[in-house]
Amino acid sequence: MPSQTINFLLTSFPGLPLPPTLSFSLPSTATIADVADNISSRLPSSLRNVSSRLLLTTTDNKQLLPYSSNSIASLLDHAQTLSQHTFIPLRLSAKLCGGKGGFGSQLRAAGGRMSSRRKGNQEENNGSNRNLDGRRLRTVKEAKALAEYLALKPDMDKKAKEARRKRWEAVVEAAERREAEIRNGEGKGKVDGAWMEDKEEVGEKAREAVLRAMKEGNWKDNLAGAEVLGGSSTSVSNSSEDSGSSSSPSDGSDMEDIEQTSTIAITRPKSVKSAAPVRRYFGFDEEDDELTSDGDGDEDVDIPDEKEVEGKGKGRA
Repeated sequence: MPSQTINFLLTSFPGLPLPPTLSFSLPSTATIADVADNISSRLPSSLRNVSSRLLLTTTDNKQLLPYSSNSIASLLDHAQTLSQHTFIPLRLSAKLCGGKGGFGSQLRAAGGRMSSRRKGNQEENNGSNRNLDGRRLRTVKEAKALAEYLALKPDMDKKAKEARRKRWEAVVEAAERREAEIRNGEGKGKVDGAWMEDKEEVGEKAREAVLRAMKEGNWKDNLAGAEVLGGSSTSVSNSSEDSGSSSSPSDGSDMEDIEQTSTIAITRPKSVKSAAPVRRYFGFDEEDDELTSDGDGDEDVDIPDEKEVEGKGKGRA
């Protein structure tokens, strides 16, 4: 069988320094590796290192391996083998990097959501339709839902009341438990119950004693004397005149109390005054000494009046 010349028509992709369709011929005795070498020799030197990433396929999507030793005559069919000149179209393409994938599953999920939404809208749109009785389907559906709710409402109310009662019982039990812990000295507070009872008893006794004393009148106001001493001399004289005019024989007990308090009040300023030493200075005349002595006498005369008024005011109270 004489050798044939086989013409190749190579279709490349944009970006290569090759024409869109490259034509070259090889004898029928050449191998597929010779075809790959011929194509790689026509590529620039910068792409020869990555020539392994290029794909060489036929029009029927059959890949030609660059290291295959099969003859190119195996690519011809029976009709092409009888002719002297034949053409074999080839395609040169580059491998694409794979992505994440799963796009089909995402499409299916989106389609499922769209179909469910479509069904939901269809049901809503059907709600305005009427049944054989002339009632709308939406009204019938709402009536059924209301009937179901009314049937379940008593049980729901009963459960709510039971839960509320249990909650309040728990609160009361917690309060009683806390009070018992405080009385028995348990828990974080650790307060003795006997101490609490004694404290309450002492408070009650003190309150009763104060009330009893107030009823019997056996108590003394310690601040009344300080208030009278802080008053002016005019108020003291006025109060003494009023007390003198208002005295009567029927107030015997009141007068005795007034005399006792007045004697106590008179003795106190004398002790205070005796404690203070009298200072004398040389170089003054005798007249000055007499004047100072007269002034001291006046002070001694005024003091009993103030104290007597203080006692009378207390007796009146």
